[in-house]
Order: sequence, then C-alpha cells, then structure tokens
Amino acid sequence: MKILALAALIPMMTTPAMAGPYIESKTTALSADGDFNSSQTELRVGYESKFKNGVTTVFAEFGPGYEWNKEGTPGETVFVSEIGVKTPLAKNVGLAAKLFSEYGNGTEIFNLGGEVEVRYSF
Repeated sequence: MKILALAALIPMMTTPAMAGPYIESKTTALSADGDFNSSQTELRVGYESKFKNGVTTVFAEFGPGYEWNKEGTPGETVFVSEIGVKTPLAKNVGLAAKLFSEYGNGTEIFNLGGEVEVRYSF
C-alpha cells in the first residue's frame, strides 16, 4: 500500500503544477547505428515562475548526473543546468525556448546547447 501511495506522488513531485520549487529526475539514452552508446541519469532541483501577465512561464534547474557509456568506456559524473521560457504567441500558437549546459567532471568538457519550439495546437 505504501508503494502505491509513493507511486501516486511521483508525478506531483516531478511535474510542477504551480509556480515554485521542484525536484526532477531525467534519464536519456543514446544509440547510433542501432548500437547502444550511452545513457545519462540526472537529478535536478528547479524553480518555475509566471510573469505578471500570468501566461508566460520561466524556469531554471540544475543538478548532478551520471553518464553510463558503452561497455569498456568509462562513465563520468556530470553537472547539468537548464533555463527556459514558455509563452503563448497567439490563440493556438505557443513558443518555448531553453538553453542547457553540461560539464563532465572526468573529461572537463563543457557542452552548451539550445532549443526553440513553436507549437500550433488544433
């Protein structure tokens, strides 16, 4: 019974329904040419807030992670961060943009990237 209660709380812990602080776990996996390359699990702490207009949301999150590489290749601890904004542009059109970074503790490689999404809803 306790396991079911905890499982029911997970969506509320990982997806903030209102503005404020949150904790998020994120796992990604990569494959090239049908061959597994790596996966990465992250634990992020974030904060989400709405602007005074009540429709534009901004967020920032950061935290540690671990990257598991293909067998025979060492994994490493990483530090990740992400900032972003979501806002409606018109009645059925929305815009989302984010900037993300990752720093590998073992390789000392710093990666920086971004994403912009325009969505039309029917």
